[in-house]
Amino acid sequence: RSLNSDQLSDENRIPEALSDVDVLVVPILLNENDGVADTRRAWVEAVAEEGDRNFDITRSDDVVAFPQGNAAWADYLKDELETARGQGFDVLDKGFTITVKKNGRILRRATGQPQWGGLIGTMEVMDGSKFGMPGDDEKYGGN
Repeated sequence: RSLNSDQLSDENRIPEALSDVDVLVVPILLNENDGVADTRRAWVEAVAEEGDRNFDITRSDDVVAFPQGNAAWADYLKDELETARGQGFDVLDKGFTITVKKNGRILRRATGQPQWGGLIGTMEVMDGSKFGMPGDDEKYGGN
């Protein structure tokens, strides 16, 4: 929902900002047995709820990809789920976020929905856009 509707009085620019820092979001819907459910179906069947202004399920299409090979994803997530539960998190109720860098290493694990602003800021720092790395003028504009 946070990717597909305006929140409060602001226009939602999160999908655009995620694209700007080369982030791809892969939402995964878990069932009670830690299996990966039909995430795509749940996503496209989502409807606006109270407080969701200008809801548009396609708004985040450029930055969302759906899991392929549900069994492989369930296998990958098995240890992550055990770790989260061992730390007292209810992953089915609250969800959790794994942030993976382009090189495949885990950057961060957190419970609940991603804090988009913090994630985007972290990625801006990691890719150098905040520090004027070579090539940034072409990618991000500037002098």
